[in-house]
Amino acid sequence: LTGKVVYFTALFPYVILTILVIRGVTLEGAGAGLIYYLKPNFTKLGESQVWLDAGTQVFYSYALGLGAMMALGSYNRYRHNCYRDIIIIATCNSLTSVFGGIAIFSVLGYMAHIQCVPISEVADKGPGLAFVAYPTAVSLMPLPQLWAVLFFLMIIFIGLDSQFVGVEAFVTAISDLVGDKLRKAPNKQIFIAVVCGVNYLIGLTMITRGGMYVFQMFDYYAVSGLCLLCIVFFECIAIAWFYGGKRFYRYRGYDWFPPVSMDDVGVVWYGTSCLSRTVSLHGDKIRTINLYEDK
Repeated sequence: LTGKVVYFTALFPYVILTILVIRGVTLEGAGAGLIYYLKPNFTKLGESQVWLDAGTQVFYSYALGLGAMMALGSYNRYRHNCYRDIIIIATCNSLTSVFGGIAIFSVLGYMAHIQCVPISEVADKGPGLAFVAYPTAVSLMPLPQLWAVLFFLMIIFIGLDSQFVGVEAFVTAISDLVGDKLRKAPNKQIFIAVVCGVNYLIGLTMITRGGMYVFQMFDYYAVSGLCLLCIVFFECIAIAWFYGGKRFYRYRGYDWFPPVSMDDVGVVWYGTSCLSRTVSLHGDKIRTINLYEDK
């Protein structure tokens, strides 16, 4: 039943997003917003905050370091073509991010045009964008009630999809540790209810008067930023150096590609896994630490 529900909750936001994009790009001033969104500013590459935000966005949108992909992938058949799934997920995720940005910044361009201010003054990030800037822009459009309902309905479905994945990943990991006792009914259903109940109680703290501070505390120190970078950094070290890069390379799958000897191009893949990823993540971590020191 959950799988059938996901078909609706995952696809319906695309319908709403398409409607918002079509409406957004037809607004006056939308072009300026899209130029602000799509025109690169290479001077930003020298700022540590940009790298931190970019890494957080990639890690969180792909659920890297959280075990979600591995948990969901564990339900596939042994000879399932995971390479195909990786390409599909990466392509759809990146295109969805760009598509969503068009919906956001076209409306923000309209808001800046109405208020006669630069777009940089109306563009926000984090919860301020979803719950302050964009709703304010929607309130300035014709039929604001319609667009507000569609926008927040999309947010609700996206949140449900995220919870489906997060809860399933956690339940699968704990079930693998405990064994068959937790996989059998009604133990699994009871455990899922307990997990959802705890998450619900934690979420209640974020809708109090000081809930935004609680939300930002969880956002900064639990699921993104330096915390997530450190998790992925040590996961790469664990796989490459403790589990063994050669062992991981041997079991990466020969069902769809012919085996490649470690004497030829395989050594490039091995070196990339053991060195390049670790070094790049370490660089991001150093930039993030410098950012916090600057603050």
